[in-house]
Amino acid sequence: MTIARFALLLSAIAALSPGVALGQTASGQAARVAAVEHELDLARLMAQRGVPGLSVAVIDDFKVVWTKGYGVTEKGGRAPVTPHTLFLAGSISKPVAAVGALALVDRGRLSLDEDVNDRLKGWKVPQNEFTAGHAVTLGLILDHTAGFTGGDFFPGYAAGRPVPTLPQILDGQAPATNPPVRVGFAPGSRWRYSGDGYLVAEQLMADVSGETFPRLMKALVFDPLGMGETTFEQPLGPDRASQAASGTLASGAAVAGGWRVQPEMAAGGLWTTPGDLAKLAIEVALASRGQSRRVLSTPTAKAMIAPHWTKGVANILGSPQSPDAMGYGFFVGDGRRFGHIGGNVGYQATLVMFADTGKGAVIMTNSDIGLQAGNALLNEIAKVYGWNYAAPAPP
Repeated sequence: MTIARFALLLSAIAALSPGVALGQTASGQAARVAAVEHELDLARLMAQRGVPGLSVAVIDDFKVVWTKGYGVTEKGGRAPVTPHTLFLAGSISKPVAAVGALALVDRGRLSLDEDVNDRLKGWKVPQNEFTAGHAVTLGLILDHTAGFTGGDFFPGYAAGRPVPTLPQILDGQAPATNPPVRVGFAPGSRWRYSGDGYLVAEQLMADVSGETFPRLMKALVFDPLGMGETTFEQPLGPDRASQAASGTLASGAAVAGGWRVQPEMAAGGLWTTPGDLAKLAIEVALASRGQSRRVLSTPTAKAMIAPHWTKGVANILGSPQSPDAMGYGFFVGDGRRFGHIGGNVGYQATLVMFADTGKGAVIMTNSDIGLQAGNALLNEIAKVYGWNYAAPAPP
């Protein structure tokens, strides 16, 4: 690095906003923050793409080394995004829910291989010609091979509108707006991404525990990992609503009421921060290496990020040279890479973690097209931190 380049970095470090939190060697990490920001005019990119706010957490050597917020919490607003601003995580909710389900497996409360109808109580998976030869199991649900054909995206419910219960969603009964959750091909015969299965898993977890899903996940996962800013609570309580970023549509219009209620919690109802999601990613990686057991055993964590299914898996985080496979909840790839993307009405997010190197990042935005800016930031982080990775074009 030239003296001029170093001086430029030092000036950028001095200008870091109060929204930055640093870990490890502060000066070294601050220099990397500055290097990322110098190469990427993120404010301009966000303005061009109509992304009001963005939040990021960067992981290095299995530690959260910096978090920072950019922009504002709502379109046209003045409140800045900080590392403590809450965002809807969309489908990143699924691997988070999968961690909770696997924790119950480790405790002997659930099995990956038994018929889920053996443990479901009030609602059960309706039997049909597709379930005659193979039962729906938790393991098949978690890697999207259980035969459910719906629930790729749940648009949520506008503020003030009636919100259905989970059984109403499962049966497609008013006020739910989705079709009934049903098996549409033989379980275990092929891969099809489906949030419907995760709603069945949510009901299963509540039935075997006797707890509401938000309380169960708090006890099983969020409290042990210190994820104090994370909740599956739907609708979001007033105490947390003041911390939440409001969503923005692809058109640039604000989401009416700030955000939609997402009662499909395990499939897409998680409120969180990049810093909290980074804690979960680190824990899964460390558990898979036999270096932690706060939530999952080592065999279970290894299985979670192992490739179970490869044929036909959507290439969400990989590249043509390194396509995705499917683990339990996470898309997985080379270098024991695992992660997921997420989208709700008004929000997009991404999580990428490398279990072998301890590197990763989480980016959350309050825009339908937030990953147009978020993936550019992700790629710059990858360059500065020496990942062998390039994010695919955002959906």
